[in-house]
Amino acid sequence: MRPIPHGGNPASVRRRLGLGDTPLVDFSASLNPLGPPPAALAAARAALDRVDRYPEPGCPLLTERLAERHGVPVDRVIVGAGTTELIGLIGQSLREVLALHAVKRGDPAMPVSHLVEPTYGEYRRASVLNALRTEVWSRHILGWSQDFLPRTAAGVFWTGHPDNPTGRAWDRDRLLALVDDTLGLLTVVDEAFLPFLPDEAERTLISAVAARENLLVLRSLTKLFAIPGLRVGYAVALPDMVERLRQYQDPWTVTLPAEAAALAALDDVDYRERTVRLVASESARMMERLWELPGLRPARPGRDRPESPSPLPNFLLVSLTETRWTSVEVHEALARRGLLVRECSDFRGLEVGALLTGHDQLVATRGHLRFAVRTPAENDRLVATLAEILSSEPPK
Repeated sequence: MRPIPHGGNPASVRRRLGLGDTPLVDFSASLNPLGPPPAALAAARAALDRVDRYPEPGCPLLTERLAERHGVPVDRVIVGAGTTELIGLIGQSLREVLALHAVKRGDPAMPVSHLVEPTYGEYRRASVLNALRTEVWSRHILGWSQDFLPRTAAGVFWTGHPDNPTGRAWDRDRLLALVDDTLGLLTVVDEAFLPFLPDEAERTLISAVAARENLLVLRSLTKLFAIPGLRVGYAVALPDMVERLRQYQDPWTVTLPAEAAALAALDDVDYRERTVRLVASESARMMERLWELPGLRPARPGRDRPESPSPLPNFLLVSLTETRWTSVEVHEALARRGLLVRECSDFRGLEVGALLTGHDQLVATRGHLRFAVRTPAENDRLVATLAEILSSEPPK
């Protein structure tokens, strides 16, 4: 299977479009708009003096700090080189046990990996690479429900909370009810973007892990602290699951600078509080302005503009509807003006021509774009440039 396309790759966009050294403001990667905490950068630089040593396997210092932060025993936490590494480990750890389960049931072709798409592509990739037969549940972006019940109560169910790219978070009680109704199904809840929401403490499922052996929660430090070049993430699960993942994990996947940066960043409480305030303010302000642009519709349940919108993470998904422009054309036009956004045609269900539902209506789209929430000045520039592009004629 080919690698999954991701945002945050301005060099390849420059090469493909022949942009040379054109400066690009990167809205394609959903990272903290404040940038890395200064203390984290200083700690990473200081750790370079120790690169003549191996990192300690398992990152015990960081593991202990994360366990303390969430109030869980240390044997329920595993640290990895970003959540993507951990997603791969989950797939590897389930391969043999789920294949054996399917054979015992006399149904080797039964689906054991359940996806609600569009969603983060690495879930599907981990499933395919580990021969986990997938079952896909569609999500209509403007009318999606949270109804999900697999025909076979065995395997793994992957879901974002909030999800990428839709930005929709689960109702916590509803998701826990699903976990409790499918005890043979490992539910992997990816909370990579949850720390950007003001009500994170009420929404997280980490505290629910203690009573549920079929629940695993993923967290990313890469996105919250804007350190994608250092790669740090972690998972919280019961000890048996954590130990199973460790059996498949290579040693030393998290570097000394990455661990040092993460430890320093976790101490910066003021940084996290400023992040939540900025994202809450700017995501709401951007959403209001995006509703005013002709031919563009923020993707959310229902077709009408909400009176009291729910909190949003640090990115927004929009659909192109009543416009002659496609998402591919808008993406290129923005890039040529120095703004890089995430064109979403490679997400299943977000292709040019994909249908949106809502209020018993179908709307054919011209594609979808995802924008990270950045600083107020950068966000204003993006919205103004979008308005300029959408009011003009697309290239012939």
